[in-house]
Parts: sequence; structure tokens; C-alpha cells
Amino acid sequence: MDELLAGYARLFGVGFVDPLPRTAALISVYGLIYAIARLAPAPLALLAVMMGYIGVLAIGRAWTQNEKLRTRIAHKLEDLDPDSLPDLRLGALISALQLFALIPLLLELSHRLFNLYEVDTEATMSTWLAFGVDLFFRSLLDWSEVYDVHVSDVQFDSIWGRHLVMFILLTIDFILIQGIIRLVSIRRTVSQGVAVAGKDPEMAFRLGKRATKPLSAMVANPMLDADMRNSAIEALGMIGDANGCAALVNALSERELHTNGVAALVHIGHYNPILDGCRNPNPLVRRGCLSALGRLGDSLVIEQVGRCVDDPDTTVRVHAHEALGRIGHNAALPFLARGLDDQETHVRHTALQQIGQFEGDRAIPLVIQSANDRSPTVRRLSVELLARFPDARVVPILVDRMEDDDKEVSEAAKRSLAHLESLVDGGAA
Repeated sequence: MDELLAGYARLFGVGFVDPLPRTAALISVYGLIYAIARLAPAPLALLAVMMGYIGVLAIGRAWTQNEKLRTRIAHKLEDLDPDSLPDLRLGALISALQLFALIPLLLELSHRLFNLYEVDTEATMSTWLAFGVDLFFRSLLDWSEVYDVHVSDVQFDSIWGRHLVMFILLTIDFILIQGIIRLVSIRRTVSQGVAVAGKDPEMAFRLGKRATKPLSAMVANPMLDADMRNSAIEALGMIGDANGCAALVNALSERELHTNGVAALVHIGHYNPILDGCRNPNPLVRRGCLSALGRLGDSLVIEQVGRCVDDPDTTVRVHAHEALGRIGHNAALPFLARGLDDQETHVRHTALQQIGQFEGDRAIPLVIQSANDRSPTVRRLSVELLARFPDARVVPILVDRMEDDDKEVSEAAKRSLAHLESLVDGGAA
């Protein structure tokens, strides 16, 4: 029966993993049912309402099966990605809320066809709505009987009317109990999985995106030890939920969490929180975000990364140039060129290193420019890089640097010139 109901529930869209088409299908099917219930002849209308009513039960059973499978995945009894399954919690809630409309329609149509109740012949739908509310009150521990509260004055007129009301009451109780059991079970499974995340990040990964919020709380909790928080970061990266990025960006401010935080952000690959982190007041966070952007290597973020070459913090400027070099797009060259005029030697050296990875005429003038840098370290790198460019423009520069005041620079210039000569000789041969 469970399998039959779960299969029937697919008519209401429970098979869609994406919540938008799943919810749209659910609402569309019930919209069609209500249209038939109001416009079609009574027998067809009653059939449509009964199909909708059974649909509520079917969706509930499909949700139960779904949660049991998720529990088996969490306990490593099944090897599946939990996020590849639809999350039917919202669908089960929406379908259960349909009872507020389905029950009055079911009562009104069944009475119209079979005369089951004592009710005024001029009763409107509001009367049946009130009768439905009475039934809901009876299901909530029957408190309405204790306080003698009755919203409607509809009375039973046949045994089949009583059977129908009993069926409705049992349905409401079943859905309420099933929902409570499922929600408690979900909470317990998530809590257990997150609790062992410090030792086994895969356990939290097997919970899927449901674990993102508690794991983010673990990452942000300074009372936990660094190993446990790093395991939570690893689990967030494995889950890949963009909602965990905010906690990961904040974790970059702590050196013990920094490296794992960058790796998790790269694994998730969601750009907006990382780009926001490039404007964080903490330079350590800005550095981590730039490292992540460089490893992601998307040329679409060059403009945002390029702004960081003017950052007030030296280490951030270094990371900005390294990120631009990792991205490796020609659009990064103008930003790298600005780094050649930086006041800090380390920044100029890093910028030149990245420029040296580029090919063609746009890179050569920038490398030549650095051959006259005030720092011998930068000049040496420049003449070493010029060996990569068999271009006539580099020869006079290398000849000039052979007379450099710094011995290492002059030796590097000689080696580069000899390398270029060997290339020419090889070509001539």
C-alpha cells in the first residue's frame, strides 16, 4: 500500500528534486481539482475531491519513505547523495493544508449526493466550512467537547455520515501524528550526524544541506576546539551548500581555520559571499577570499580582484596579484602592471612573477620595465624572465644589465643572453 500511495503521489510532483517545479506542480494539480469540484457535475466533482484527499495521504507516505531513505544514507546503509532526493517537508505541509478546503468540499458533495446530514436546505459553503472546523477541533485532543464549543449546527442523519466523519477524523489524526514523528526523527538524525562531525565529516555530509545550519554554528563557536571546527568546515565544503559560505568567510579571520576555510569555499564555488569578503575589514579575511578567487580561476571576477591591488595591506596586495596570475586572463595585465609601481618590493616582485606567465607583446614591455627597478631582486627576476622572449627588444636590456651593480643580476643577465643566443643558433642550424 505504501508503494502504491508513493507512486500515486508522483502525480502531485513529488518526483521533482528542484523545489520550484515541485511546488508549482502540487499547487497546479490541486488548483485543477478545485476547479473541477466547483464547475463539474456532483459525481465528477466528488471523484476529484476524493483524488485530492487521497493525494494528501499519498504525499505524506512519500515523505515518510523519503525520510527513511535519508536516515539509511546518514547511517551509511545506503550510498547515495541525500541532496539528490527531493525534500518533501514543504510539500507535505502544503498538501496537509489542503484539508481545510478538501474536507468542507467532501462533506458538501457527499451530502448533496447521498443526504448524509441534518442541515438547512439553504446551507451555503460557509456551513460546511464551519463543520470542517468542528472536525479539526475534535482532532486536537477533542478540547471542543470539553468546553462545549461548536462552530456549526450540522447533525448526523445516517450511519454513513458518521463513517465519513470518522474517516476524516482518523485521517487528521494520522497526518498530525505522522508529521510529528517525522519532524522529531529528522531533528534527531541531524543532531546525531552533526555531533560526530568533529571525528567523521562524512557523517555530516551524508545529511546533505540540512546540516548546513548546525555546522555553520559549529564553525562560528569559539568554545569548540580548532580540530572540531575544521572538521565542520570540511563537512560544509563536502556538502557544497552556498548557505554555508558566510560562516566560512568569517572563519578566514582565524589562522587555525584559514586554510581549510579557503579550500571549502573553493569546493563550494559560490562567488557572491567571497566577493563580499574581499571588502571585509579584516585583512586576513580579504587574503583568504582572494586566494579562493584565484583558485576558482574565473575571468569574470577580474575587475573585483583588480580593485584589491590598491589595498592598504601589503599582504592583501600580494594575494591580489597572485589571484590575477592564477586566473591568467589578458584582462588582468593592466592590474598587474599597477603592481610594478608599488612601494613594496615584495608586491612588485609578485606582480612581475605573474606577468612572466603571460605570452606575447603585452607582457614584454612590462618585464623590460622592471629591468630598471630599484630592487636587485626585481631586476634579477626581470632578466631571468626575458630569456623566455626571443625578441630583439630584450637584447639591449640584457646587455645593459650585464653591467649591473648587483653581481646576481649581472650573472642572470649573462645566462639569459646566452640562452637567447642558443635559440638563435639552433634556429639557424
